[in-house]
Amino acid sequence: MNKTISILLNLAHALDHLVLLIFATAVLKISHDLGVKRWEDLMPYASGMFFLFGIASYPAGKLAERWGRRQMMLVFFGGISVAALIVALSQTPLQLAIGLALIGLFASIYHPVGIPMLLQNTTQPGLVIGINGLVGNLGVAIASILTSFLVTKWGWRSAFIIPAVIAALLGLVFTFFTSKIGRASCRERV
Repeated sequence: MNKTISILLNLAHALDHLVLLIFATAVLKISHDLGVKRWEDLMPYASGMFFLFGIASYPAGKLAERWGRRQMMLVFFGGISVAALIVALSQTPLQLAIGLALIGLFASIYHPVGIPMLLQNTTQPGLVIGINGLVGNLGVAIASILTSFLVTKWGWRSAFIIPAVIAALLGLVFTFFTSKIGRASCRERV
């Protein structure tokens, strides 16, 4: 696999975990802005995100077999970007819940699609998975730091807008570097 594509797939793993944790860090500011008296009352609105992150992995993997990994990764990048913008534009808890659920839906794509893509043609699967796990966990570690910084500087909405922009940019770069892959399915070598 092309080294640039591997880097992009690893960055996608970090982004995947980062977007799932923004809400948990920003919930206090979000609750004040949306007029919810106690931040704890807003926490159930994130349930759909985590539910879909888990359960939608299976259909994401099946769709990758049908449409191809590259196409599903493009859906991942575009979907994360749009879903994060929906959250940033939320004016009510229900709108917030819908946006968060969409984040979970699109975030569910990475593990069954990005990891097999990384493992194609590798002679060192342990090393590849180790690096991927490291970068994904760095996304977890960075999430609270980045979110806290963005919330403090520009408000909670920026904590979703900046990752949305990053997802869109990564998706564009991924599109460019994978243009020769085409419709490779999970069973085909890239």
